Amino acid sequence: MPTRYRQVAISTDVENLDRAWLEQHFAGREAYMRTRFIVARRGNDTALVEVARPDSSSLFSNVERVRVLATPDMCRYVVAPEIDTAVPSQMAQVALENPGVPCTIVEGSYSHVSFLLNPQPLQLHVFDIVPPFPSKLLDQVQRVLAVAEDLPPIIAVPTFVDSRSELDRVCHPLPSEVLVPCRGSGIEFPGTKVSYLDERPSSADWILLGCERSQQIHRWFYGSRASMVDICPTSFLSKSHDGNRTITRCCLIQEGVETRPQGIYVPWGASLAEVRLGIERVVEAVGVPWTRT
Repeated sequence: MPTRYRQVAISTDVENLDRAWLEQHFAGREAYMRTRFIVARRGNDTALVEVARPDSSSLFSNVERVRVLATPDMCRYVVAPEIDTAVPSQMAQVALENPGVPCTIVEGSYSHVSFLLNPQPLQLHVFDIVPPFPSKLLDQVQRVLAVAEDLPPIIAVPTFVDSRSELDRVCHPLPSEVLVPCRGSGIEFPGTKVSYLDERPSSADWILLGCERSQQIHRWFYGSRASMVDICPTSFLSKSHDGNRTITRCCLIQEGVETRPQGIYVPWGASLAEVRLGIERVVEAVGVPWTRT
């Protein structure tokens, strides 16, 4: 993928898109000092060409070498005004939506044009407990990726566990009263009273739908452990899970990021900066093979 979309020039209505013709056509022609790639178009067909010029500070200089990177059968030209072509993960999303071609060329916002050649975006597994909806962690990951010009192409792949279904699986029938960590969970059960641990309600014979941190708070408030249905993300991540490609949350982390066998963990109330750091940890662990040129 180009480092800057200003490296990409457009040449429309060329006479021919055959490899030999393109090489002969662009060799010796003047090119702007920033130009490294040319998107050549004939009607709806497109080819991608790389050019090399003398090492010169001149505004224009003659092309010395030409290489066709992708012929028309390898290219798809996509007009997507909502896409920022400077952001690799946005480009990867377009490539994912247009499978079957090695080169995705995108005319995006501000009519800027760039491309992604041989896309192999990192599949980042985002594991979270819901409700509330939408998943806060997935939303934060997507917001980070939407503006990260320096991260490789990444596609967020969500996996959710619905805490309501987990309670129903463990407790049949549902208990008369359920204790959840806070109102932010957005949990409701018909015919079952829902109390909120952070409001320190009067003690009752309830089932705690929470995790170890919730138990610690319960023990502090009431002097005992509660009967609990565990919804800690770690409880659902098996040892065979690829932790290097997974980001999730943990209430026991106050700040920062932790690397564990099950995945990269951020605090339950993580900031965007912490989520960004978590994604960087995944990239470091996996070693994404990509090049910005």
